[in-house]
Amino acid sequence: MYWEKYWHTVFENRYTEVLDQVEREAKKDPEHFYESAIYKLFECVTDCIENRIFIDPQAAAFILGNTLGKSNRDWRRAKKGMPNRYRLFFKFSSTNKAIVLAWFNDQSTLRKDGSKTDVYEVFKRMLSKGAVPSSIDELIEQSTEFNKQAR
Repeated sequence: MYWEKYWHTVFENRYTEVLDQVEREAKKDPEHFYESAIYKLFECVTDCIENRIFIDPQAAAFILGNTLGKSNRDWRRAKKGMPNRYRLFFKFSSTNKAIVLAWFNDQSTLRKDGSKTDVYEVFKRMLSKGAVPSSIDELIEQSTEFNKQAR
């Protein structure tokens, strides 16, 4: 199935922020920047998007169940292929043939069960406050076509 691919502004901002950090590392240490944690995060996120999510957003490995609450069961998260304690959240619609990348966490919001800064708790708050809309139509409306080269 062909999918339209989008990134919500929250995701786009985070992704380009990480890319900027990678570029700074590359200028600072061109021989060894690829060994840095930020480069490894960028590579994992990019690989996860291109080789897992965009290939099969319906894969069982992405299903969250009730982790974000019953009203948010249609959200998906990538865990495998991401660095330990990192998650990438997205939503897809077979009707719209669309995948929308919503957010991935940083070092201040690593997975830690029971913590206020746990990645799932932070994303739930983002949804409840409307920073990321829960409706697929609103998500698409607030998103732009995915373009990892955009700057």
